[in-house]
Amino acid sequence: MARVTRTAGRLVTPEEVADILGIDRGDAAKKLARWTSEGWFRRARRGLYIPVPVDVEHPSAWSEDPLVLADAVWDPCYFTGWTAANQWGLTEQIFRSTVVKTAARVRRSRERLLEHEYLLTHVPEKTMAWGLATAWRHEHRLRMADPARTVIDVLDDPRLGGGIRLAAEMITAYLEEHPLETLVEYGDRLGNRTVFKRLGFLAGELRLGDERLAEACRERLSAGVSLLDPSAPDRGERAGEWNLRVNVKVQAAGPS
Repeated sequence: MARVTRTAGRLVTPEEVADILGIDRGDAAKKLARWTSEGWFRRARRGLYIPVPVDVEHPSAWSEDPLVLADAVWDPCYFTGWTAANQWGLTEQIFRSTVVKTAARVRRSRERLLEHEYLLTHVPEKTMAWGLATAWRHEHRLRMADPARTVIDVLDDPRLGGGIRLAAEMITAYLEEHPLETLVEYGDRLGNRTVFKRLGFLAGELRLGDERLAEACRERLSAGVSLLDPSAPDRGERAGEWNLRVNVKVQAAGPS
């Protein structure tokens, strides 16, 4: 067991145990099951275990970094929404769950591993070829949406940012320190023109950016009326300029 924990690291699979000890996978799985029952490991999900340090008082409560765990389970994946917004200082809101976009198969949009909650979205792996930055957790290298990709992902699906009001806060924070041109570029890459309806409307309502941003959004509008926040009821006034139904009210922050 010491050889396994020393060699495999923070996350252990039966295949790794079999390779390290020179035994077949069935025997390796039995060893992990026994070690888990004795409190030396915790089972995160089928085929994935985490070692429990010897000095832990309550082994059954020992956990792992939620991002490291998600990366092991849903690779290839990246982190976005409010998870990435916290990483880049785009929001001060704290959320219990972790937002993951993955090319792996997703059976449910919400999952729980150990004590951690996840909000999952399946995406083609080709969408991970742009707009991502490296984030480190311990010795693990993770993929994180960069600030502009974070905002675009939230404009594409506002629930990933906690709704359109919090998305508006993220856009405000982004434009204080980052170029608006990158938002337009990433919006083009994503290919969902509703992003530009929401971005153009919010920029006007919140008095963000300048006329270049508004004009770039106008040039990219699609036909049809979209909802400002798809998770809110389908009612409210229509912002004709942006082909958008304003079903959630957002307001610019007043003077501090």
